[in-house]
Amino acid sequence: MAFEFLFDAFNGMVTALSNAFGPWNDYPLAAVTILIIAILMTSISTIATRLLVDVNLMRRRNIEMREWQSAYSKAIKAKDEKAIAKLKKKEPAIKRAQAEMSKDQFKPMLVTMVPFFIFYYLFSAVFGNNQVVVAYAPINLPFLGAQYPFWLWYLITTFSVSALVQRLFKMPTYSD
Repeated sequence: MAFEFLFDAFNGMVTALSNAFGPWNDYPLAAVTILIIAILMTSISTIATRLLVDVNLMRRRNIEMREWQSAYSKAIKAKDEKAIAKLKKKEPAIKRAQAEMSKDQFKPMLVTMVPFFIFYYLFSAVFGNNQVVVAYAPINLPFLGAQYPFWLWYLITTFSVSALVQRLFKMPTYSD
């Protein structure tokens, strides 16, 4: 009974969104629609990260870890046993900082994971349950082909826009 209600509600939302998108639900406009959805979803994730994580602390930890890794690599290459021993003493603190960063980066995922799964399945159904081609590549790409269903185009666009969105929100990246 409850599952029937949820199933009917889901189908109603799919139908309503499909009708609302109109021509933006079909190729070639579907590719643009999915790009916009990817930008919105990435923005939501980035905002959640910004609200739940101390971004400045994360940036400082990234710098500290990179400096330590660089010094450690140089000491190993130079075979400087004294420097290696000194850096090894600092290794537990670096490992703790890495563990803290991983825990902090996991917080936004806990908040956004369930809604993102719901949105993904909803939009996947709107765009033909991955049975409909929503974008074409001008060339046949290895492992990807030239025809993209919703899931593949969403994945490509999300990876493509995530770095840009993170830069716009001044999030720390590995290159910072």
